[in-house]
Amino acid sequence: VAMMEAQGGPSPGQTCVLILIFTVLLQSLCAAVTYVYFTNELKQMQDKYSKSGIACFLKEDDSSWDPNDEESMKSPCWQVKWQLRQLVRKTPRMKRLWAAK
Repeated sequence: VAMMEAQGGPSPGQTCVLILIFTVLLQSLCAAVTYVYFTNELKQMQDKYSKSGIACFLKEDDSSWDPNDEESMKSPCWQVKWQLRQLVRKTPRMKRLWAAK
């Protein structure tokens, strides 16, 4: 029986080790590809939103807002300004100022 195993190829222990090594390498490759992909996506999102937010507050975005225009309603700059205005309106001191107008 021992002679048949020697002639038949690698032992079950060697096969198990090779499968384990292959599995670890495959998982490492998948993890690396996923990391690179999501890092790139996050960087693009960060660049997009930081530029639009900075442009809003530095008045680099001079596009006018038209309430009838659906594109201007979707503008990230308009959304940031609207959210900030709503936040300011909710503060107690600002409510008194807005009521006085």
